[in-house]
Amino acid sequence: MDADFDRIHFVTTTKNQQKLVYRGKCYTLKRTNRNDKYWMCTERSRGCRGTLSTNLEATEVIRTSEHAESCPVNPHAFYHHQQLGELRRLASEDTRPVMEIYDELASNASTNLDTVAHFPTWDQARHTMYNRRARRYPRLPATRQELRLTAEQTTTKFGEQFLMYHSPTNDILIFATEAGVRLLAQSNCWCKDF
Repeated sequence: MDADFDRIHFVTTTKNQQKLVYRGKCYTLKRTNRNDKYWMCTERSRGCRGTLSTNLEATEVIRTSEHAESCPVNPHAFYHHQQLGELRRLASEDTRPVMEIYDELASNASTNLDTVAHFPTWDQARHTMYNRRARRYPRLPATRQELRLTAEQTTTKFGEQFLMYHSPTNDILIFATEAGVRLLAQSNCWCKDF
Protein backbone atom coordinates (compact mmCIF):
# COMPACT_ATOMS: atom_id res chain seq x y z
CA MET A 1 0.00 0.00 0.00
CA ASP A 2 1.12 3.57 -0.63
CA ALA A 3 2.30 5.31 2.59
CA ASP A 4 0.44 8.47 1.53
CA PHE A 5 -2.77 6.40 1.37
CA ASP A 6 -2.57 5.82 5.17
CA ARG A 7 -2.02 9.49 6.01
CA ILE A 8 -4.76 11.90 7.10
CA HIS A 9 -5.38 14.72 4.62
CA PHE A 10 -7.74 17.67 4.80
CA VAL A 11 -9.58 19.43 2.00
CA THR A 12 -11.91 22.42 2.15
CA THR A 13 -15.48 22.07 0.89
CA THR A 14 -17.45 24.67 -1.06
CA LYS A 15 -18.95 25.80 2.24
CA ASN A 16 -15.46 26.31 3.74
CA GLN A 17 -15.73 23.28 6.01
CA GLN A 18 -12.94 20.75 6.51
CA LYS A 19 -13.31 17.29 5.05
CA LEU A 20 -10.97 14.51 6.22
CA VAL A 21 -9.60 12.07 3.63
CA TYR A 22 -8.19 8.77 4.94
CA ARG A 23 -7.53 5.55 3.02
CA GLY A 24 -9.54 6.70 0.01
CA LYS A 25 -12.64 7.62 2.03
CA CYS A 26 -13.96 11.11 2.80
CA TYR A 27 -15.38 12.08 6.18
CA THR A 28 -17.12 15.12 7.65
CA LEU A 29 -16.87 16.12 11.30
CA LYS A 30 -19.94 15.07 13.29
CA ARG A 31 -18.83 16.19 16.76
CA THR A 32 -15.87 16.95 18.98
CA ASN A 33 -15.79 15.05 22.27
CA ARG A 34 -13.55 15.69 25.26
CA ASN A 35 -10.86 13.28 24.07
CA ASP A 36 -11.51 12.76 20.37
CA LYS A 37 -13.25 13.86 17.19
CA TYR A 38 -15.97 11.75 15.57
CA TRP A 39 -16.17 11.77 11.75
CA MET A 40 -18.86 10.31 9.45
CA CYS A 41 -18.48 9.01 5.90
CA THR A 42 -19.64 11.51 3.28
CA GLU A 43 -21.50 8.68 1.52
CA ARG A 44 -23.93 8.51 4.47
CA SER A 45 -26.79 9.71 2.25
CA ARG A 46 -26.19 6.61 0.09
CA GLY A 47 -26.45 4.27 3.07
CA CYS A 48 -22.85 4.06 4.29
CA ARG A 49 -22.51 4.02 8.08
CA GLY A 50 -18.71 4.21 8.13
CA THR A 51 -17.18 6.33 10.89
CA LEU A 52 -13.74 7.33 12.06
CA SER A 53 -12.43 8.72 15.37
CA THR A 54 -9.27 10.80 15.64
CA ASN A 55 -7.41 12.52 18.45
CA LEU A 56 -8.38 16.17 19.08
CA GLU A 57 -5.65 17.45 16.75
CA ALA A 58 -6.89 15.05 14.03
CA THR A 59 -3.36 13.80 13.44
CA GLU A 60 -3.92 10.18 14.47
CA VAL A 61 -6.72 7.70 13.77
CA ILE A 62 -8.00 6.01 16.93
CA ARG A 63 -10.63 3.69 15.44
CA THR A 64 -12.71 3.13 12.32
CA SER A 65 -15.91 1.25 11.59
CA GLU A 66 -16.92 -0.76 8.54
CA HIS A 67 -18.22 0.98 5.45
CA ALA A 68 -21.05 -0.27 3.26
CA GLU A 69 -20.00 -2.52 0.38
CA SER A 70 -21.40 0.07 -2.03
CA CYS A 71 -19.13 2.80 -0.57
CA PRO A 72 -16.26 3.14 -3.04
CA VAL A 73 -12.60 3.39 -2.04
CA ASN A 74 -10.96 6.12 -4.08
CA PRO A 75 -7.18 6.22 -3.55
CA HIS A 76 -7.09 9.52 -5.44
CA ALA A 77 -9.86 11.26 -3.45
CA PHE A 78 -7.41 13.70 -1.87
CA TYR A 79 -5.97 14.77 -5.24
CA HIS A 80 -9.48 15.12 -6.70
CA HIS A 81 -10.72 17.32 -3.83
CA GLN A 82 -7.48 19.29 -3.77
CA GLN A 83 -7.83 20.14 -7.47
CA LEU A 84 -11.51 21.02 -7.02
CA GLY A 85 -10.47 23.41 -4.23
CA GLU A 86 -7.85 24.99 -6.48
CA LEU A 87 -10.42 25.45 -9.28
CA ARG A 88 -12.80 27.03 -6.75
CA ARG A 89 -10.10 29.40 -5.48
CA LEU A 90 -9.05 30.48 -8.97
CA ALA A 91 -12.66 31.06 -10.04
CA SER A 92 -13.10 33.56 -7.22
CA GLU A 93 -9.72 35.31 -7.61
CA ASP A 94 -9.01 35.22 -11.35
CA THR A 95 -11.06 37.39 -13.71
CA ARG A 96 -10.49 35.17 -16.75
CA PRO A 97 -13.48 33.15 -18.02
CA VAL A 98 -14.23 30.10 -15.87
CA MET A 99 -13.84 27.69 -18.79
CA GLU A 100 -10.38 29.13 -19.56
CA ILE A 101 -9.28 28.60 -15.94
CA TYR A 102 -10.55 25.02 -16.02
CA ASP A 103 -8.85 24.28 -19.35
CA GLU A 104 -5.51 25.58 -18.07
CA LEU A 105 -5.54 23.43 -14.93
CA ALA A 106 -6.82 20.41 -16.86
CA SER A 107 -4.02 20.73 -19.42
CA ASN A 108 -1.45 21.00 -16.58
CA ALA A 109 -2.89 17.81 -15.04
CA SER A 110 -2.81 16.02 -18.39
CA THR A 111 0.99 16.25 -18.53
CA ASN A 112 1.20 13.58 -15.82
CA LEU A 113 -0.44 10.24 -16.64
CA ASP A 114 -0.84 9.43 -12.93
CA THR A 115 -3.11 12.42 -12.33
CA VAL A 116 -5.01 13.02 -15.56
CA ALA A 117 -7.68 10.38 -14.90
CA HIS A 118 -8.40 11.77 -11.43
CA PHE A 119 -8.75 15.46 -12.33
CA PRO A 120 -12.35 16.71 -11.81
CA THR A 121 -14.44 16.64 -14.98
CA TRP A 122 -16.00 19.84 -16.30
CA ASP A 123 -19.41 18.60 -15.10
CA GLN A 124 -18.03 18.10 -11.57
CA ALA A 125 -16.29 21.50 -11.46
CA ARG A 126 -18.63 23.80 -13.40
CA HIS A 127 -21.28 24.37 -10.71
CA THR A 128 -18.70 24.93 -7.97
CA MET A 129 -16.67 27.37 -10.06
CA TYR A 130 -19.63 29.45 -11.22
CA ASN A 131 -21.02 29.62 -7.67
CA ARG A 132 -17.71 30.85 -6.32
CA ARG A 133 -17.44 33.39 -9.14
CA ALA A 134 -20.96 34.69 -8.42
CA ARG A 135 -20.06 35.29 -4.76
CA ARG A 136 -17.13 37.49 -5.73
CA TYR A 137 -18.53 39.28 -8.76
CA PRO A 138 -22.18 40.38 -8.91
CA ARG A 139 -24.36 39.25 -11.79
CA LEU A 140 -24.74 41.65 -14.68
CA PRO A 141 -28.12 43.40 -14.60
CA ALA A 142 -30.68 42.23 -17.17
CA THR A 143 -31.61 45.84 -18.02
CA ARG A 144 -29.89 49.19 -17.52
CA GLN A 145 -32.64 50.18 -15.09
CA GLU A 146 -31.50 47.38 -12.75
CA LEU A 147 -27.97 48.77 -12.58
CA ARG A 148 -27.04 49.43 -8.93
CA LEU A 149 -23.67 50.97 -8.22
CA THR A 150 -22.01 50.39 -4.85
CA ALA A 151 -20.00 52.98 -2.93
CA GLU A 152 -16.83 51.10 -3.91
CA GLN A 153 -17.71 51.50 -7.60
CA THR A 154 -18.41 55.24 -7.32
CA THR A 155 -15.36 56.45 -5.37
CA THR A 156 -11.69 56.66 -6.24
CA LYS A 157 -8.93 54.88 -4.35
CA PHE A 158 -8.46 58.12 -2.41
CA GLY A 159 -12.12 58.19 -1.33
CA GLU A 160 -13.20 61.01 -3.67
CA GLN A 161 -16.70 60.82 -5.18
CA PHE A 162 -16.37 59.67 -8.80
CA LEU A 163 -20.00 59.28 -9.92
CA MET A 164 -21.37 62.77 -10.56
CA TYR A 165 -24.71 61.85 -12.14
CA HIS A 166 -26.71 58.66 -12.65
CA SER A 167 -30.10 58.59 -14.34
CA PRO A 168 -31.30 55.02 -15.00
CA THR A 169 -34.35 56.22 -16.93
CA ASN A 170 -32.32 58.37 -19.35
CA ASP A 171 -29.35 55.98 -19.51
CA ILE A 172 -26.92 58.69 -18.45
CA LEU A 173 -23.85 58.09 -16.31
CA ILE A 174 -21.31 60.83 -15.63
CA PHE A 175 -18.06 59.81 -13.96
CA ALA A 176 -15.72 62.60 -12.85
CA THR A 177 -13.96 63.91 -9.77
CA GLU A 178 -14.25 67.54 -8.62
CA ALA A 179 -10.76 68.19 -10.02
CA GLY A 180 -11.82 66.64 -13.33
CA VAL A 181 -14.90 68.88 -13.54
CA ARG A 182 -12.75 71.98 -12.89
CA LEU A 183 -10.37 70.85 -15.66
CA LEU A 184 -13.31 70.38 -18.06
CA ALA A 185 -14.60 73.87 -17.19
CA GLN A 186 -11.26 75.34 -18.30
CA SER A 187 -11.28 73.45 -21.62
CA ASN A 188 -12.43 74.92 -24.94
CA CYS A 189 -13.33 71.55 -26.49
CA TRP A 190 -15.13 68.53 -24.97
CA CYS A 191 -15.47 65.03 -26.37
CA LYS A 192 -18.05 62.47 -25.30
CA ASP A 193 -18.27 58.69 -25.50
CA PHE A 194 -21.45 56.87 -26.51
